[in-house]
Amino acid sequence: MRFIDTIDGLNEVFETDIPKDFVILVKGAAGTLKSGFTFQMLTKYLDSADEYGLYITLEQSRDNHIKNMESMGIPVSKRLHISDFSDYRVQYDDFSEDLINLLQDNIIEFKRKLGDKCTCVAIDSLGALYSLLNIEQKDLRKRLYRFLEILRRENMNIFLILETETDYNMEQSVTGTEGFLADGIIELGLHFQGNTANRYLRVRKMRATAHSMEPWILIVSDTGLKVYKGTFSMPLNLT
Repeated sequence: MRFIDTIDGLNEVFETDIPKDFVILVKGAAGTLKSGFTFQMLTKYLDSADEYGLYITLEQSRDNHIKNMESMGIPVSKRLHISDFSDYRVQYDDFSEDLINLLQDNIIEFKRKLGDKCTCVAIDSLGALYSLLNIEQKDLRKRLYRFLEILRRENMNIFLILETETDYNMEQSVTGTEGFLADGIIELGLHFQGNTANRYLRVRKMRATAHSMEPWILIVSDTGLKVYKGTFSMPLNLT
């Protein structure tokens, strides 16, 4: 199974699969299914590929995260280990300048134990990580680049979840430190039309991959997330 076969309809958005050793930014406002999208993609891919991955949660506890996934019909794979850092956020705040190194050491150790079969890691979320870092903005890009490059050289796909305060208008570009460093950007958002709101998915960037640039509707079904082509009226003003 390819990454793009893990969510029904995603293989219509992509013509070719997400390449190996890529950094993928999954970005959007609250309630746009960023965690569910990433978790379903990884858990189904790892089960089919006979590989292993690490999902690091800095906000929710492991039990709450699993309950949330199960409530959306998203399977929980034993091949995707959930590392819960949420209970230690207060402790880490005293050593925030070392938090990136701490995460890096944990990921590398996990990779060493499983060897080449460990191929994926997800960090949920960058916002929680940033809130614990005592780093000047000018130094953040360097630290993040080094962190991601070390993981990339471990032959891993890296998924970074970032919550934005509001949705971007579909006509706006996505920039920022994470956008420059990522090989791919998957934007999840909310489109409002009158009293109706639809979640949507849009691939803003994916290097070395053929994909649609249009928005696609994203829904929760009894068997997990699904993507399908919808019609969005213009202008597309998102809030």
